[in-house]
Amino acid sequence: LFAGDYSDFEHEINQLRTYQGQSDVFVINPKGTILAPTFGGGANSLVTQMLGDDAIISSDFGGNPPYEKMKSVARICFKHWLEQSNVLFIIGGKSNNTDIYETFRAMADALREHFGAHGPTPLYVVIGRGGPNLVRGMGAMRDTVEALGLPYRFFGFDSAMSEVVNYALAADRWMKAGGREQVAKAMG
Repeated sequence: LFAGDYSDFEHEINQLRTYQGQSDVFVINPKGTILAPTFGGGANSLVTQMLGDDAIISSDFGGNPPYEKMKSVARICFKHWLEQSNVLFIIGGKSNNTDIYETFRAMADALREHFGAHGPTPLYVVIGRGGPNLVRGMGAMRDTVEALGLPYRFFGFDSAMSEVVNYALAADRWMKAGGREQVAKAMG
């Protein structure tokens, strides 16, 4: 109905709406520095409020998206926002049905491919999540971010979401205060 109000990014994500997996997204601040693909409406509400103007998008990508859909979502997010991002903040509550391994593997593959096609981007990766196949999913993501030379911190389901958000905000402040240059130098 109001397609003219959508950004190119929002339009691309909306093309992925299917029966399986959510793809709800809204650009909050096109000049933000934290890219936060979020899983779950409750997580989205908390994260969006706490990140404030540092957040680039408000999103809910939950609902157990299959690998290919999640990889497409991540690819679109990275294409539009990764270059300006200081922090890639993947966050959600403890899932009952989303396969964390599939979503993290898809996002890790999209991140690796983005770096291969567009070159490295200094980035701090923060993850807070819980649910089925969490350890396996975090292992896949860890292997990718270590191979790319990115600093990271992962939190499990036993961590308070508000504290994980505070950590992401602190990482963003550090990146703005010279950390981005340090990460770039370490990445070569």
